[in-house]
Amino acid sequence: MAEALPVLIPKALTKGDTIAFVSPSARLNDVLPAPLSRGKTWLESIGYHVKIIFTPIPPQSRVGDSVRIRCDELHSAFRDSSIAAIICTIGGSHANEILPFLDYNLIRSHPKIFMGYSDTTFLHWAFGSRAGLRTFYGPSVLTDFADFPKPLQFTVDHFLHVVASAGDVVGPLPRSSTCSLDHNDFLTGKAASEKPRDLTSAPAWRWVRHGRATGHLYGGTIRCVMRLLGTPFAPRSWTNRILFLETAMGDSLGQPYTVDQFREHFVDLALASVLNDINGLVIGRGYKYDANMQDELAKVILDVCGLFSEHRSTDDKDFPILMNADFGHTSPFLTLPYGALASLDSERDEFAVLEPGVKG
Repeated sequence: MAEALPVLIPKALTKGDTIAFVSPSARLNDVLPAPLSRGKTWLESIGYHVKIIFTPIPPQSRVGDSVRIRCDELHSAFRDSSIAAIICTIGGSHANEILPFLDYNLIRSHPKIFMGYSDTTFLHWAFGSRAGLRTFYGPSVLTDFADFPKPLQFTVDHFLHVVASAGDVVGPLPRSSTCSLDHNDFLTGKAASEKPRDLTSAPAWRWVRHGRATGHLYGGTIRCVMRLLGTPFAPRSWTNRILFLETAMGDSLGQPYTVDQFREHFVDLALASVLNDINGLVIGRGYKYDANMQDELAKVILDVCGLFSEHRSTDDKDFPILMNADFGHTSPFLTLPYGALASLDSERDEFAVLEPGVKG
């Protein structure tokens, strides 16, 4: 397991700064140029410069060639002193390939805002464990900032509140009254689509287990979290942490990640002793989860936590559990700062981040 490094808090984003777009996993820049351009144009319209860092990888290239190019792109983004923030264009399936080949000394020497979700979980854990950099589990370009006609305001407001408010405590996390349970049309094969997302009433926050807790935020997409356990990039201890998890998508685009799949990986987390030490658990809004699936998921979470509660390392066997927070493979999307001290309080119906996300 990785030794803990002093945490590096990146500087706040300010108007006029440059944001880099990188694609460390799925490479859709050439496939979806119009949505990518729309995301760029929108961020420029609110006062930022955007630099797209992307080198096409020939179709017949070897895995090693792809790894080298993706590492070079990330190194370029961190090395460039004019770049203040890096946002991943999208997740994917292969970010884990580049972890052993990144220059973590370079990253630690040039701390800056880094954001993305899903497969980007691999990079969040690597940057935290090997460089000590606080990163942000938050919206990606193609899934959020490229929305037509513009990004959802809830996503934008919280992103700016967390990364562009120097020295301000993030505070209680908001909840959206509406959400989209599916991705944009252009991510489902209709590349030229300019159809606005369909919005529906968002599922209410659900306290699967009541209580109060504080701890440092850590987690990601459950499938990636499971693959990272036991690697040099995993935390040495889960003590004093609030674990956040989201279910991702199923085995193909458009299919939900089933409750049985979640159960399988959640039990694996318990077997790895993660549930023994955490202070609290937050589950993001499930991709395409209807009310029945939410009920099933809540039951599985409660059953598994209860089953393994005798192995808890503290006298507190019943840590608080919150479901349906605004993160995951749906929109809108909160911006969650890794490692920040957070609290859960079911009596106050509150999930809060108790420190600033960035520094001045």
